[in-house]
Amino acid sequence: MATAFTSLERERIDEALKNAALHSAATVGMRRATVDELAREAGISKGAFYGFYQSKEHLFLSMLDRLHGQMSKRAEEILRLDLPIRERIIRAFSEVCGMMQRYNLAAFYRDEVPLLLRRLPEELLQEHHVSQQEMLRTLLLQAGVKLTASLETTCDMLRMLMMSLAFKSDVGDGFDEALRLLIEGACDRMLGRG
Repeated sequence: MATAFTSLERERIDEALKNAALHSAATVGMRRATVDELAREAGISKGAFYGFYQSKEHLFLSMLDRLHGQMSKRAEEILRLDLPIRERIIRAFSEVCGMMQRYNLAAFYRDEVPLLLRRLPEELLQEHHVSQQEMLRTLLLQAGVKLTASLETTCDMLRMLMMSLAFKSDVGDGFDEALRLLIEGACDRMLGRG
C-alpha cells in the first residue's frame, strides 16, 4: 500500500510539477507534454500525478496562475521604487517582458493558451480568472499612475509588447534595443508625453 505524502512533500512535489510544466511550456509546449514526463520530472509516478491534478491542463493552469502572480509581484515591487513614474513603468514593463523571454513563453501564450482555455471547465476558469486589465488597474492605481490612454488600450499595448517576444529570432540582433524603444514609446504615450 502506498504511503501518503506529508504536507511538506506535497508542497515540494506541487512546486516541482509546476516547474516541470513551465519547462515543458518553454520547450515542447503543452500539447506535446505528457503526464508521464511531467510526473517523472517532478519525481513521482503517473498515478501519483492524479493525486495533485485532474489533468495536465489543470497543472498548466496552476503554473500560469503562479507565473502571473510572480510577474504581478515583481511589477508591484518596481512600481514602489523611489523613481520618476516614467522610469518605474518602463522598468516594470521591461521586467515582465524579460520574465516572458526567460521562460520563452510568448509562443506558448499565442499557440497553447487558447487550447488550454477550451479544454478546461468554464467554472474552473472563472475561479482562476483575474483579467490582465484588473491586474494592471490595481498595479497602476497603487503606483498613483494617471493614464492618458484608456486602461483597455494600455492592456492591449502590454499584450502586444509581450506577443512581439515570439518574433525575437525573426528580428535578430536589434530586437532588444527595438523592444526597449517600443516600451519607452508605449510608456510615453500612456502618460501623455508622446
